[in-house]
Amino acid sequence: MLTEERYQIILDQLKKHGIVKIKDLVSITHSSTSTLRRDMQDLENQNLLVRIHGGAKAFNSLKSEEAVFQKENINVDKKTLIGKAAAETVHDNDVLFLDAGTTVKSMIPFLRDKNEILVVTNSIDNAMLLSDSNIETFVIGGQLKISTHALIGSSTINEIKKYNFDKSFIGTNGFDIDSGFTTPDPEESSIKRLAIQKSKEAYVLADNSKYKKRSFCQFGTINDCSIISSGLNTADINLIKKETNILEAN
Repeated sequence: MLTEERYQIILDQLKKHGIVKIKDLVSITHSSTSTLRRDMQDLENQNLLVRIHGGAKAFNSLKSEEAVFQKENINVDKKTLIGKAAAETVHDNDVLFLDAGTTVKSMIPFLRDKNEILVVTNSIDNAMLLSDSNIETFVIGGQLKISTHALIGSSTINEIKKYNFDKSFIGTNGFDIDSGFTTPDPEESSIKRLAIQKSKEAYVLADNSKYKKRSFCQFGTINDCSIISSGLNTADINLIKKETNILEAN
């Protein structure tokens, strides 16, 4: 079994039960105790769990964040709908900023038929997919954040300050009317906030699982950006519409 498959099983069990025992994981994964202990150490280093005697417990905090390999397997159909709707807002010759995140990444396959667009991104994953799609891409430098594959830090901020964008597409860990758009990492929050400020139009891409969730850092109020979402009920859509533009992708 691949390491990332074991990671996913461990985190899935924690999500279901809150606590997981190594002896149970040995049975589920057919892996050794020593291998699972190393896995738990790696996941604890990423602030995804807390090791306890004989196992681990879930790490719950306003500063906690799922790793990218987890996010890619969550709400895939909704992300695809959001990505398609986001790409439909893009016009030929637009200059775009795409931040790190699996929902933002989902729009890239739908950009292939756009002419003469230029994309700036601080995401290693997005940069590779954009390159594979033959889309002109500038990669913002900085320190690589392992859990999200985002480039962050002061050098990233300073580079973004040099550019202006027609549109920016931003991921979020949570949003609601009172707390606005939030993310766990102060450095990623600063990048998102600056990209929004440097854009003529800014869009936050988020499925309904992000609604009424809060993380540590606010990078924008609810009316700073338009929202492209999927899965929200009619009452929530109408409530959000009173504060900002929202497109429900379906």
